Amino acid sequence: MIKKLVDDNSSNTMCSSLFLYQKLLHAGFRPNGHTFMYLIRALTPQMYLLEGEVVHSHVVKFGFGSSQYISSALVGFYVACGCVDRGRRLFDELPEPGLVLWTSMVRAYVRANCPKEALEVFGKMREVGMMPDPVALATIVSACTQLGNLIIAKTMHGIISKTGVEIDDFVCSAFLGMYGDCGSLVYAQRLFYETSVKKNVVVWNTMIHQCIKHENLREARELFRKMPERDVVSWNTMIGGLCQMGRSRDAIVLFHDMELAGMKPNKSTMLSTLSACASLGALDTGTWIHAYVEKNRLNSDRSLDPSLIDMYSKCGGIEKAIQVFEKVPRRDVFSWTSIICGLAMHGHGKQAIHMFSKMQEAGVKPDDITFIGVLNACAHAGLLDQGKKYFDSMSKVYNLTPKIEHFGCMIDLLGRIGSLKEAYDLIMDMPMEPNDVIWGTLLSACRVHKDVELGEVVAEKMLELDPADPWIRVMLSNIYAEAYKWDGVMKLRKELKKTGLKKAPGCSSLEVNGKVHEFLVGDDSHPQQKEIQSMLSNIEIIFKLQLNFQKIETT
Repeated sequence: MIKKLVDDNSSNTMCSSLFLYQKLLHAGFRPNGHTFMYLIRALTPQMYLLEGEVVHSHVVKFGFGSSQYISSALVGFYVACGCVDRGRRLFDELPEPGLVLWTSMVRAYVRANCPKEALEVFGKMREVGMMPDPVALATIVSACTQLGNLIIAKTMHGIISKTGVEIDDFVCSAFLGMYGDCGSLVYAQRLFYETSVKKNVVVWNTMIHQCIKHENLREARELFRKMPERDVVSWNTMIGGLCQMGRSRDAIVLFHDMELAGMKPNKSTMLSTLSACASLGALDTGTWIHAYVEKNRLNSDRSLDPSLIDMYSKCGGIEKAIQVFEKVPRRDVFSWTSIICGLAMHGHGKQAIHMFSKMQEAGVKPDDITFIGVLNACAHAGLLDQGKKYFDSMSKVYNLTPKIEHFGCMIDLLGRIGSLKEAYDLIMDMPMEPNDVIWGTLLSACRVHKDVELGEVVAEKMLELDPADPWIRVMLSNIYAEAYKWDGVMKLRKELKKTGLKKAPGCSSLEVNGKVHEFLVGDDSHPQQKEIQSMLSNIEIIFKLQLNFQKIETT
C-alpha cells in the first residue's frame, strides 16, 4: 500500500504513507527494508525533516542502519532538506556509494554555496575510480563557476578532459558559462569555436548570453545571426541584452522581428520590451504590448503589473498607470513601489505619500526602492519634515540601511528648499564616499539658489573625482554668469577651450505612430530633417505672432 501511494505521487503521499506505517506498527508487524525505502521516497520531495529523523531512528532501531540502499536514500533525504553536514556524515560511512549519490553530494555543496567542499568530494570520487557522467560533470563545473577563479576553472577543464568522459552539449554549455563567469570571454569563445560537440540551441544561447554579459554586443549579434535555429530564449537573451546596454530602440525593433519570424513571445519577452518602452517613453508601443499581453493571457498571475505601471509612468501615462494599479487583486511590494515611484516622478508628491500610507495600512513592508520613491515624493513636494521622518524610519522601523541613492534623495530635498549648508553637512557625514551624482545634485541646487561660494567648493570636489568632465565647468560658469561674475565665466571658458573639453550633446527621443525617433543637439542626419526644420520655423512664427497679439490686446 505504501509503495502504491509513493508511485501514485499524490499531494497527500507523505501523510498517507506515515499513517499506514503507524497502522502497520500498531498491528504488530515488523517493517522491512522496502518499507523504509518507500517511506524515505515519500518524505524526500516534501523535505519534512522532523518526520525523516523519526524514520531514520526506526531504521536504526529495526536493524537496517548498515543497509547501503537505505543509507543512500537517507543521505539523499538530508541533502534535499539542506542538512549537508548530516548527509555527509552518513555518506562517509557508506562503503561503496554509487554515482548518483556522489553527484548528489557534490550538488548539495554547490547549492549550499560551498564550492571547495564540492571539489573535494569530486577529488575523492576520482580516487575511488568512480567515472562521472554528464550530469555529475555539469555539477562539478558549477562548483568552479561559484569559485570564480579562472586558473581553477582551466585546471578542472583539463582534469575532466583527461577522464575520457564524452563531453556533450549539456556539459559544453556549462563550460561556456564557467569561463564567462570566471571573467574570460576569450576562453569561452575558444571553446565554442573549437569544440567538436554538436552545438544545440542551448549552447548557442549560452555563448550569446556570455557575450552580452561581457558587453560584446557585436559578437552577440553575429552569433544570433548565424544561429541555425532559434528558440524563445534566444530572442529573449538578445532583447534583454540590448535593454541592459541602453539600446532600447534596437530592442523594440528586434521584438517586432521576433513577431515577424513567427516566434511567440513569453512573459520574459514582455518584461524586457516593457522596460525598453519605459526607457524610450514609447507610449504607443507600450500600450500595444499591454493589449497583446491581455489578449494572449500572459499576465494571468499579475506578475507583469509592476512593469506595466512603471512603463506607463515613465511614458507620461500616469493615469493609465493608476488604472493598472487599481486592478491589481493582490498588491505586493513591487506593485506599491511602482505606483509610488511613478507618482513621485510626475510631481504628485502628496499623492505618492498617500499611497505609501495605504501601503503601510495594507501591511505590506516597504523595501529600499520604495523609500527612493517616497523620498523623491517628499523632494518634489518640498516636505522636509516628512522626508526626514521617512529617512530615519528606514533604519529605526524597517531595519533598512540607507544607500547612497537615499542620501541623494535627501540632498535633492534639502537643495530644492534652499538648505544648502545642511545638504553639504549631510554629504560630509555620509557613511560612504559621495559620488559625482551626489555632488552634482548639490551643484545644481547652488545654481538655482545662486550660491557662488558653495558652488565653487562643490565644483572643486567634483573635479577631484573627474577632472575631464566638462559639465562641471559649464555648470560653474552658469553660476558665475547668474551672479554677474564675468571674470569667472571667461576663465572657465578659456579652460574648456584650452583642454578641448566639450559637453556631450543632449539627446531626446520621440515616438510617432509607433516608431521612435532620436535627436541629438546639432545633429542634422534625420531623414526628415528639412520637414522638421520647416515645421519648427512655422511654430516659431506662430509663437511670435501670438506674443504680438497679446501685446496689442494689453495696450
